[in-house]
Amino acid sequence: MSVSNQSVSNEALSIPLSTNHRWTLTEFGQGDHQQRTFDLPNRTVVIGRSGEADLTVAAKGISKRHAQISFLEGEMLVKDLGSTNGTYLNGHRIDCSTVVAGDLIQFANALFKVGRRGDSVADGTMEEGIVPWAQTLLLFDRLMTDRAVVPFYQPIVTLKDQATIAFEVLARSDLENLSNPALMFGAAERLGQQCALSELMREEGVRIAADSSLGSTELFLNTHPSEVITDRLIQSLRDLRAEFPDASMTIEIHESSITDPNSMRRFRAVLRELDMKLSYDDFGAGQGRLLELAEVPPDVLKFDMGLIRSIDSAPSTRIDLLRSLVKLARDAGSTTLAEGVETEGEHHCCCELGIELGQGYFYGRPAPMTAI
Repeated sequence: MSVSNQSVSNEALSIPLSTNHRWTLTEFGQGDHQQRTFDLPNRTVVIGRSGEADLTVAAKGISKRHAQISFLEGEMLVKDLGSTNGTYLNGHRIDCSTVVAGDLIQFANALFKVGRRGDSVADGTMEEGIVPWAQTLLLFDRLMTDRAVVPFYQPIVTLKDQATIAFEVLARSDLENLSNPALMFGAAERLGQQCALSELMREEGVRIAADSSLGSTELFLNTHPSEVITDRLIQSLRDLRAEFPDASMTIEIHESSITDPNSMRRFRAVLRELDMKLSYDDFGAGQGRLLELAEVPPDVLKFDMGLIRSIDSAPSTRIDLLRSLVKLARDAGSTTLAEGVETEGEHHCCCELGIELGQGYFYGRPAPMTAI
Protein backbone atom coordinates (compact mmCIF):
# COMPACT_ATOMS: atom_id res chain seq x y z
CA MET A 1 0.00 0.00 0.00
CA SER A 2 1.37 3.42 -0.92
CA VAL A 3 1.04 6.37 1.45
CA SER A 4 0.61 9.87 0.07
CA ASN A 5 3.18 12.56 0.99
CA GLN A 6 0.89 15.45 0.11
CA SER A 7 -0.09 17.70 3.05
CA VAL A 8 -3.68 18.50 3.88
CA SER A 9 -4.87 21.36 6.03
CA ASN A 10 -6.63 21.57 9.37
CA GLU A 11 -4.53 19.05 11.30
CA ALA A 12 -5.29 16.24 8.86
CA LEU A 13 -3.34 13.16 7.86
CA SER A 14 -2.67 12.54 4.19
CA ILE A 15 -3.26 8.78 4.02
CA PRO A 16 -5.75 6.77 1.98
CA LEU A 17 -8.74 5.26 3.74
CA SER A 18 -9.03 1.49 3.77
CA THR A 19 -10.63 -1.27 5.79
CA ASN A 20 -7.88 -3.89 5.40
CA HIS A 21 -5.55 -2.87 8.22
CA ARG A 22 -5.69 -3.53 11.90
CA TRP A 23 -4.57 -0.30 13.58
CA THR A 24 -6.26 3.06 13.15
CA LEU A 25 -5.85 6.68 14.20
CA THR A 26 -8.88 8.88 14.77
CA GLU A 27 -8.14 12.59 14.65
CA PHE A 28 -9.55 15.27 16.86
CA GLY A 29 -9.78 17.94 14.18
CA GLN A 30 -12.33 20.66 13.53
CA GLY A 31 -15.11 21.24 11.03
CA ASP A 32 -15.11 18.65 8.24
CA HIS A 33 -12.01 17.00 9.74
CA GLN A 34 -13.49 16.04 13.09
CA GLN A 35 -13.41 12.39 14.11
CA ARG A 36 -12.05 11.04 10.81
CA THR A 37 -10.49 7.57 11.10
CA PHE A 38 -7.41 6.52 9.15
CA ASP A 39 -6.11 2.98 8.72
CA LEU A 40 -2.37 2.46 9.21
CA PRO A 41 -0.38 0.23 6.81
CA ASN A 42 1.30 -2.73 8.53
CA ARG A 43 4.82 -1.35 8.18
CA THR A 44 7.02 1.37 9.66
CA VAL A 45 5.61 4.83 9.01
CA VAL A 46 7.25 8.22 9.64
CA ILE A 47 5.02 11.09 10.70
CA GLY A 48 5.97 14.70 10.01
CA ARG A 49 5.11 17.88 8.19
CA SER A 50 7.49 17.58 5.22
CA GLY A 51 7.43 15.61 2.01
CA GLU A 52 10.00 13.28 3.55
CA ALA A 53 7.37 11.85 5.89
CA ASP A 54 5.12 8.92 5.03
CA LEU A 55 2.18 10.45 6.87
CA THR A 56 1.99 14.21 6.60
CA VAL A 57 0.32 16.08 9.47
CA ALA A 58 -0.42 19.71 8.66
CA ALA A 59 -0.57 21.04 12.22
CA LYS A 60 1.26 23.75 14.09
CA GLY A 61 4.43 22.60 15.86
CA ILE A 62 4.98 19.36 13.91
CA SER A 63 8.63 18.68 13.05
CA LYS A 64 9.69 17.61 9.54
CA ARG A 65 10.34 14.08 10.83
CA HIS A 66 8.40 14.07 14.07
CA ALA A 67 7.72 10.46 15.08
CA GLN A 68 7.72 6.88 13.86
CA ILE A 69 5.04 4.20 14.13
CA SER A 70 6.06 0.57 13.75
CA PHE A 71 4.57 -2.85 14.45
CA LEU A 72 6.12 -5.83 16.20
CA GLU A 73 4.37 -9.13 16.91
CA GLY A 74 0.94 -7.56 16.88
CA GLU A 75 1.91 -4.54 18.98
CA MET A 76 2.02 -0.92 17.85
CA LEU A 77 5.04 1.14 18.87
CA VAL A 78 5.42 4.91 18.74
CA LYS A 79 8.88 6.49 18.79
CA ASP A 80 9.72 10.19 18.90
CA LEU A 81 12.39 11.19 16.35
CA GLY A 82 13.88 14.07 18.33
CA SER A 83 11.02 16.42 17.58
CA THR A 84 11.03 19.99 18.88
CA ASN A 85 7.62 19.87 20.56
CA GLY A 86 7.51 16.25 21.58
CA THR A 87 5.36 13.16 21.26
CA TYR A 88 2.94 12.36 24.08
CA LEU A 89 1.09 9.23 25.11
CA ASN A 90 -1.95 9.97 27.28
CA GLY A 91 -0.41 13.29 28.22
CA HIS A 92 3.06 12.00 29.15
CA ARG A 93 6.01 12.83 26.92
CA ILE A 94 7.66 9.70 25.55
CA ASP A 95 10.73 8.63 23.62
CA CYS A 96 9.39 5.20 22.66
CA SER A 97 6.39 3.24 23.91
CA THR A 98 3.90 0.57 22.98
CA VAL A 99 0.28 1.70 22.71
CA VAL A 100 -3.12 0.04 23.01
CA ALA A 101 -6.53 0.79 21.54
CA GLY A 102 -8.04 3.80 23.26
CA ASP A 103 -4.72 5.53 23.97
CA LEU A 104 -4.29 9.17 23.04
CA ILE A 105 -1.27 10.10 20.94
CA GLN A 106 -0.28 13.73 20.64
CA PHE A 107 2.26 14.92 18.04
CA ALA A 108 2.94 18.50 19.16
CA ASN A 109 -0.59 19.96 19.02
CA ALA A 110 -2.11 17.25 16.81
CA LEU A 111 -4.25 14.79 18.73
CA PHE A 112 -5.22 11.24 17.70
CA LYS A 113 -6.90 8.28 19.38
CA VAL A 114 -5.56 4.79 18.69
CA GLY A 115 -8.04 2.16 17.58
CA ARG A 116 -8.29 -1.28 16.01
CA ARG A 117 -10.68 -2.29 13.26
CA GLY A 118 -13.43 -4.54 14.58
CA ASP A 119 -12.58 -3.89 18.23
CA SER A 120 -14.42 -1.60 20.61
CA VAL A 121 -12.18 1.29 21.64
CA ALA A 122 -11.73 1.74 25.37
CA ASP A 123 -11.81 5.12 27.07
CA GLY A 124 -8.01 5.13 27.23
CA THR A 125 -5.55 5.58 30.05
CA MET A 126 -6.49 8.47 32.32
CA GLU A 127 -3.35 8.78 34.42
CA GLU A 128 -2.79 11.55 36.92
CA GLY A 129 -0.76 14.35 35.39
CA ILE A 130 -2.25 14.03 31.91
CA VAL A 131 -2.11 17.23 29.83
CA PRO A 132 -5.31 19.05 30.94
CA TRP A 133 -6.72 19.90 27.53
CA ALA A 134 -5.96 16.43 26.17
CA GLN A 135 -7.73 14.87 29.15
CA THR A 136 -10.67 17.20 28.55
CA LEU A 137 -11.00 16.08 24.95
CA LEU A 138 -10.95 12.44 26.00
CA LEU A 139 -13.61 13.17 28.59
CA PHE A 140 -15.70 14.98 25.99
CA ASP A 141 -15.65 11.87 23.83
CA ARG A 142 -16.94 9.94 26.83
CA LEU A 143 -19.52 12.64 27.56
CA MET A 144 -21.05 12.25 24.11
CA THR A 145 -20.68 8.47 23.74
CA ASP A 146 -22.12 7.66 27.17
CA ARG A 147 -24.63 10.55 27.11
CA ALA A 148 -23.11 11.54 30.44
CA VAL A 149 -24.73 14.97 30.69
CA VAL A 150 -26.69 15.79 33.86
CA PRO A 151 -29.41 18.33 33.05
CA PHE A 152 -30.16 20.87 35.77
CA TYR A 153 -33.56 22.54 36.04
CA GLN A 154 -34.13 26.12 37.21
CA PRO A 155 -37.68 27.24 38.07
CA ILE A 156 -39.48 29.98 36.16
CA VAL A 157 -42.20 31.61 38.27
CA THR A 158 -45.05 34.07 37.96
CA LEU A 159 -44.05 37.31 39.68
CA LYS A 160 -47.56 37.86 41.03
CA ASP A 161 -47.57 34.84 43.32
CA GLN A 162 -44.17 33.17 42.69
CA ALA A 163 -45.83 29.98 41.45
CA THR A 164 -43.53 27.74 39.38
CA ILE A 165 -44.94 27.36 35.88
CA ALA A 166 -41.86 26.15 33.93
CA PHE A 167 -38.20 25.10 34.19
CA GLU A 168 -35.20 26.03 32.08
CA VAL A 169 -32.93 23.09 31.23
CA LEU A 170 -29.26 23.91 31.89
CA ALA A 171 -26.16 21.96 30.86
CA ARG A 172 -24.12 20.19 33.55
CA SER A 173 -22.14 16.97 33.97
CA ASP A 174 -20.33 15.08 36.72
CA LEU A 175 -17.16 14.71 34.64
CA GLU A 176 -14.09 16.55 35.86
CA ASN A 177 -13.20 19.58 33.69
CA LEU A 178 -16.62 19.37 31.99
CA SER A 179 -18.89 20.28 34.85
CA ASN A 180 -20.44 23.49 33.48
CA PRO A 181 -21.61 24.87 30.11
CA ALA A 182 -18.50 26.98 29.51
CA LEU A 183 -16.19 23.98 29.89
CA MET A 184 -18.40 21.61 27.89
CA PHE A 185 -18.97 23.96 24.99
CA GLY A 186 -15.33 25.06 25.05
CA ALA A 187 -14.29 21.47 24.38
CA ALA A 188 -17.14 21.07 21.89
CA GLU A 189 -15.96 24.10 19.93
CA ARG A 190 -12.46 22.68 19.65
CA LEU A 191 -13.94 19.51 18.16
CA GLY A 192 -16.64 21.16 16.09
CA GLN A 193 -19.30 19.42 18.17
CA GLN A 194 -21.34 22.39 19.48
CA CYS A 195 -24.50 21.37 17.64
CA ALA A 196 -24.22 17.74 18.74
CA LEU A 197 -23.77 18.75 22.39
CA SER A 198 -26.68 21.18 22.23
CA GLU A 199 -28.91 18.47 20.74
CA LEU A 200 -27.85 15.99 23.41
CA MET A 201 -28.68 18.46 26.19
CA ARG A 202 -32.17 19.06 24.84
CA GLU A 203 -32.86 15.35 24.39
CA GLU A 204 -31.65 14.38 27.86
CA GLY A 205 -33.37 17.34 29.51
CA VAL A 206 -36.74 16.40 28.04
CA ARG A 207 -36.24 12.66 28.57
CA ILE A 208 -35.42 12.96 32.28
CA ALA A 209 -38.25 15.42 32.87
CA ALA A 210 -40.71 13.18 31.01
CA ASP A 211 -39.92 10.32 33.38
CA SER A 212 -40.49 12.49 36.46
CA SER A 213 -43.22 14.50 38.14
CA LEU A 214 -42.35 17.35 35.74
CA GLY A 215 -43.69 15.39 32.79
CA SER A 216 -46.34 17.98 31.87
CA THR A 217 -44.40 21.10 32.96
CA GLU A 218 -43.17 23.58 30.33
CA LEU A 219 -39.45 23.22 29.58
CA PHE A 220 -37.31 26.04 28.19
CA LEU A 221 -34.63 24.51 25.95
CA ASN A 222 -31.52 26.35 24.82
CA THR A 223 -29.97 26.48 21.36
CA HIS A 224 -26.35 27.19 20.51
CA PRO A 225 -25.56 30.17 18.23
CA SER A 226 -23.80 27.82 15.78
CA GLU A 227 -27.02 25.92 15.06
CA VAL A 228 -29.36 28.90 14.61
CA ILE A 229 -31.21 28.83 12.31
CA THR A 230 -30.21 25.79 10.28
CA ASP A 231 -31.87 22.79 8.70
CA ARG A 232 -30.05 20.66 11.27
CA LEU A 233 -31.68 22.53 14.15
CA ILE A 234 -35.11 22.21 12.59
CA GLN A 235 -34.64 18.48 11.99
CA SER A 236 -33.42 17.97 15.56
CA LEU A 237 -36.57 19.66 16.86
CA ARG A 238 -38.76 17.51 14.61
CA ASP A 239 -37.01 14.43 16.00
CA LEU A 240 -37.47 15.72 19.55
CA ARG A 241 -41.18 16.23 19.02
CA ALA A 242 -41.53 12.77 17.48
CA GLU A 243 -39.82 11.19 20.49
CA PHE A 244 -41.75 13.24 23.06
CA PRO A 245 -45.15 14.02 21.51
CA ASP A 246 -46.72 15.25 24.75
CA ALA A 247 -43.89 17.41 26.12
CA SER A 248 -44.41 21.17 26.50
CA MET A 249 -41.37 22.92 25.03
CA THR A 250 -40.21 26.50 24.53
CA ILE A 251 -37.14 26.97 22.31
CA GLU A 252 -34.75 29.74 23.35
CA ILE A 253 -32.84 31.72 20.72
CA HIS A 254 -30.07 33.99 21.93
CA GLU A 255 -30.42 37.66 21.06
CA SER A 256 -27.16 37.62 19.06
CA SER A 257 -28.63 35.00 16.72
CA ILE A 258 -31.75 37.03 15.90
CA THR A 259 -30.50 38.88 12.83
CA ASP A 260 -32.96 38.23 10.02
CA PRO A 261 -36.73 38.78 10.45
CA ASN A 262 -37.57 36.56 7.47
CA SER A 263 -35.58 33.61 8.85
CA MET A 264 -37.10 34.10 12.29
CA ARG A 265 -40.58 34.26 10.78
CA ARG A 266 -40.03 30.93 9.02
CA PHE A 267 -38.54 29.42 12.15
CA ARG A 268 -41.47 30.56 14.25
CA ALA A 269 -43.83 28.92 11.73
CA VAL A 270 -41.94 25.63 12.11
CA LEU A 271 -42.26 25.86 15.89
CA ARG A 272 -45.98 26.48 15.57
CA GLU A 273 -46.23 23.35 13.41
CA LEU A 274 -44.39 21.38 16.10
CA ASP A 275 -46.50 22.85 18.91
CA MET A 276 -43.45 24.54 20.43
CA LYS A 277 -43.10 28.10 21.67
CA LEU A 278 -40.39 30.65 20.86
CA SER A 279 -38.36 32.64 23.36
CA TYR A 280 -35.76 35.35 22.76
CA ASP A 281 -33.04 34.86 25.38
CA ASP A 282 -30.79 37.47 27.05
CA PHE A 283 -32.62 40.36 25.40
CA GLY A 284 -30.79 43.63 26.05
CA ALA A 285 -27.39 41.97 26.50
CA GLY A 286 -26.15 43.26 23.14
CA GLN A 287 -27.77 45.08 20.27
CA GLY A 288 -31.38 44.79 21.42
CA ARG A 289 -33.04 43.51 18.25
CA LEU A 290 -36.02 45.85 18.33
CA LEU A 291 -36.89 45.34 14.67
CA GLU A 292 -37.08 41.57 15.07
CA LEU A 293 -39.03 41.99 18.30
CA ALA A 294 -41.59 44.18 16.53
CA GLU A 295 -41.84 42.10 13.33
CA VAL A 296 -41.48 38.59 14.78
CA PRO A 297 -42.54 38.82 18.43
CA PRO A 298 -41.72 35.70 20.48
CA ASP A 299 -44.03 33.96 22.88
CA VAL A 300 -41.63 34.87 25.70
CA LEU A 301 -39.07 37.68 25.89
CA LYS A 302 -36.36 37.11 28.51
CA PHE A 303 -34.64 40.29 29.69
CA ASP A 304 -30.92 39.82 30.30
CA MET A 305 -29.75 39.83 33.91
CA GLY A 306 -27.58 42.83 33.10
CA LEU A 307 -30.77 44.88 32.80
CA ILE A 308 -32.29 43.34 35.91
CA ARG A 309 -29.32 43.39 38.30
CA SER A 310 -29.83 46.05 41.01
CA ILE A 311 -32.72 47.50 39.02
CA ASP A 312 -34.34 48.68 42.28
CA SER A 313 -31.43 51.06 42.89
CA ALA A 314 -30.63 51.87 39.25
CA PRO A 315 -30.72 55.39 37.75
CA SER A 316 -34.15 56.48 36.54
CA THR A 317 -32.95 56.42 32.93
CA ARG A 318 -32.28 52.68 33.13
CA ILE A 319 -35.59 51.99 34.83
CA ASP A 320 -37.41 54.03 32.17
CA LEU A 321 -35.60 52.11 29.44
CA LEU A 322 -36.67 48.78 30.89
CA ARG A 323 -40.24 50.04 31.35
CA SER A 324 -40.34 51.04 27.67
CA LEU A 325 -39.02 47.63 26.57
CA VAL A 326 -41.57 45.84 28.73
CA LYS A 327 -44.38 47.88 27.19
CA LEU A 328 -43.07 47.27 23.67
CA ALA A 329 -42.90 43.52 24.27
CA ARG A 330 -46.30 43.26 25.86
CA ASP A 331 -47.89 45.39 23.12
CA ALA A 332 -46.39 42.94 20.61
CA GLY A 333 -48.07 40.06 22.42
CA SER A 334 -45.01 38.62 24.18
CA THR A 335 -44.88 37.45 27.77
CA THR A 336 -42.02 39.18 29.60
CA LEU A 337 -39.54 37.41 31.87
CA ALA A 338 -36.81 38.85 34.12
CA GLU A 339 -33.62 36.78 34.30
CA GLY A 340 -31.16 36.79 37.17
CA VAL A 341 -33.44 38.06 39.93
CA GLU A 342 -31.50 37.65 43.18
CA THR A 343 -33.01 40.04 45.72
CA GLU A 344 -36.41 40.98 47.06
CA GLY A 345 -35.84 44.55 45.87
CA GLU A 346 -35.25 43.43 42.30
CA HIS A 347 -38.34 41.23 42.50
CA HIS A 348 -40.62 44.06 43.66
CA CYS A 349 -39.24 46.49 41.05
CA CYS A 350 -39.85 43.96 38.26
CA CYS A 351 -43.43 43.56 39.51
CA GLU A 352 -43.94 47.32 39.43
CA LEU A 353 -42.59 47.48 35.86
CA GLY A 354 -45.22 44.99 34.71
CA ILE A 355 -42.89 42.04 34.06
CA GLU A 356 -44.90 38.84 34.31
CA LEU A 357 -42.38 36.03 34.91
CA GLY A 358 -39.12 35.70 36.81
CA GLN A 359 -36.09 33.44 36.99
CA GLY A 360 -33.09 33.61 39.30
CA TYR A 361 -31.62 32.58 42.64
CA PHE A 362 -34.34 34.52 44.48
CA TYR A 363 -36.86 31.93 43.26
CA GLY A 364 -34.65 28.84 43.06
CA ARG A 365 -31.22 27.66 42.02
CA PRO A 366 -30.62 25.17 39.19
CA ALA A 367 -30.75 21.59 40.49
CA PRO A 368 -30.69 18.05 39.11
CA MET A 369 -33.97 16.19 38.90
CA THR A 370 -33.11 14.15 42.01
CA ALA A 371 -33.06 17.36 44.06
CA ILE A 372 -36.35 18.63 42.66
